[in-house]
Amino acid sequence: MDPRETPQKTRHRLLAPPEWRGKRLDLCLTEALPGASRKLIKRALDRGAVFVNEQVERRAGTLLQGGETLSLTLELPPEPRAAVDVPVLYRDTDLLAVNKPPGLPVHANVADAVNVHDRVCALLGAEGASDPILIHRLDADTTGVLLFALNREANRSLARQFSERQVEKTYLALVRGCPPRAFDVRDYLRPGVRGRTVQVRSGGQPAWTSFRTLACRNDAALVAARPHTGRTHQIRTHLASQGFPLFGDTLYGGQDKLITPQGPTLCPRHMLHAASLALTHPATGQPLVLTAPLPEDFIHLLTLSGLPGVDFDALWPEEIAHDSRPSE
Repeated sequence: MDPRETPQKTRHRLLAPPEWRGKRLDLCLTEALPGASRKLIKRALDRGAVFVNEQVERRAGTLLQGGETLSLTLELPPEPRAAVDVPVLYRDTDLLAVNKPPGLPVHANVADAVNVHDRVCALLGAEGASDPILIHRLDADTTGVLLFALNREANRSLARQFSERQVEKTYLALVRGCPPRAFDVRDYLRPGVRGRTVQVRSGGQPAWTSFRTLACRNDAALVAARPHTGRTHQIRTHLASQGFPLFGDTLYGGQDKLITPQGPTLCPRHMLHAASLALTHPATGQPLVLTAPLPEDFIHLLTLSGLPGVDFDALWPEEIAHDSRPSE
């Protein structure tokens, strides 16, 4: 099938405002989602792809009360793949780093689905370059630095640096609660059911993440994370295990709403951003630090929660002592 003929699935999460009380579900969704017709909403309802407070809703005429959490998946007519913006952060003859947007998988998770790897291949292919080699992975809803090698020599060097834990990865996480200023989590992880990663006492792979809390306010905190191993969902699992799940990470018990002085605000995804990679350039042998600015949805939630912006020159404050707590 020509990928241009494949419907594109888009996920949406909304918090019904008070003024929707007494109004029909289909009319409210049509009004709230640009480009969504009543016919498109009806198709989603018929497919069982609309949820009200996590329960399937198939009736277009359901009257809302206000305050419900609405989630749905729409099948939209496909857009040209070139319309998907994957900004380039760094490029030379050996490396390419992009700023992965939210909601876009690294590889195709269904046939012909738009993904980062295909977009990068299209970019390089238009210039007559060879296909890039993906060095590492990020979850579909995780944003930030994603690295590709552009030749075999660079791939060998980078693969060795990652396997020998010579690459310094720093993530930013928006979490519920107020964690200690500095803490580490070391345990064993293995795949669980329904896409979860679980902690085990034996039979899993060793996992280790270090954390620094950068700011805390209104029961929300901005946390920097450095994973020393690379297990699936490692940061998400470790934060949840300490009682500080990511906002929007409902798979691991995170809240889908951020409570702010302005009222509850829906979190569109789990709030995790791959902020920087520090490595050795495979050709020059010189240190190279790649950074990715925060996406708009992350900045919006930071602002609403009253948390400060991010200083990318000081992502990892080494002077923070263990077992102390940040000021409010």
